[in-house]
Amino acid sequence: MRNIRLTLEYEGTCYAGWQAQPGLPTIQGALAAAVKAVTGTDVKIIGASRTDAGVHAFAQTANFKTESSIPIQSVINALNSKLPPDIVVKGAEEAPLNFDSRRDSTGKTYIYKILNRQCPSALLRRFSWFVPQRLDAEKMREASGYFIGRKDFSSFKAADSDAVHSIREVKSIEILENPDGIMEITVNGTAFLRHMIRIMAGTLVAVGKGKLKPEDISCIIGERDRTKAYATAPADGLILMKVEY
Repeated sequence: MRNIRLTLEYEGTCYAGWQAQPGLPTIQGALAAAVKAVTGTDVKIIGASRTDAGVHAFAQTANFKTESSIPIQSVINALNSKLPPDIVVKGAEEAPLNFDSRRDSTGKTYIYKILNRQCPSALLRRFSWFVPQRLDAEKMREASGYFIGRKDFSSFKAADSDAVHSIREVKSIEILENPDGIMEITVNGTAFLRHMIRIMAGTLVAVGKGKLKPEDISCIIGERDRTKAYATAPADGLILMKVEY
């Protein structure tokens, strides 16, 4: 038995998220079908992050166990020949049999991209949230500091979240502005709740628009009530950049 670890890149636009769902196109489902086509057997695909519908990944980690003898150097080309063009295997390696992409992860980094200018973009429309109103990046940076640390993020989780508890640790948040109007919110943490980063982004945009004060974030966290935070930002702007082990 072998345990093969993969690094994946994908555009999530046409998928109902990572997790396999009956009758719906998913990243996990497409990858499982490709692995079966290559190895001849059904396998369980484990992913580090169950990205939502429409969310993208630059470096998602996944693993599967197989008795196939296909050389590891052939795995990348073999799987990519079976996968649709919006899902790509970037790397493959042998992993210890007890390696688990999801359970063994110690941290993840996501980037949320906002197109903050007067006109939208034909090329970036699937990879950013278009916000034409000028945002106050300095106020957003001040507000983001209140997210740092180990806290109860109940106010920033999806209503249908199945998490056992809402305690999560956010290690860092960086907000950068590029000359082309792209604002990037980079968030690193040990783990995240369903929709957590998108709700954080939506709430930070409310700060940038002047609808909230930076210090209001502390109160929203303390309320532990989803209705106190702002709308969930669109999935298009979110990219899983890195998984740490």
